[in-house]
Amino acid sequence: MFRLAIVFVLLFSLPAAAGSPQERFRKWWTGQQARELALTNEQSTKIDQIFETSSPRIHMAWQDAEKAQQDLNKLIAGEKTTETDVIRQLVQTQAARNELDRQYTLMLFRFNQELTPEQRLKVKAMFDRRREGRRGQPPQRPPIKK
Repeated sequence: MFRLAIVFVLLFSLPAAAGSPQERFRKWWTGQQARELALTNEQSTKIDQIFETSSPRIHMAWQDAEKAQQDLNKLIAGEKTTETDVIRQLVQTQAARNELDRQYTLMLFRFNQELTPEQRLKVKAMFDRRREGRRGQPPQRPPIKK
């Protein structure tokens, strides 16, 4: 699980390049970081396929979570909303967030499965260097396609 968390943090903390969120997200396995990790063409291709398969599901889950959160916010702001209404919507909102988290985690796990143990160590080293350079700065959020 620790290695998966390292890949996750590295994946979302790399500097964003110009282009769509999907292009920025994709850069780590095709650019300088891919060379530093010594990814093979086969690994890059497999990771790209994982991303292409996962991306639509993640985007849909993100949209569902956003809508559920907006609905919850409206209920909370409503004057005639009951606690039961809020609890019901909160359960739906949490389920939507859980699905988003599940989709991201599965994608990252699949990415991690494509890396060798040595590459995982390099990912950790890249993360450690990046974290040292960011001390005192707020955490970066992953790009979100709207």
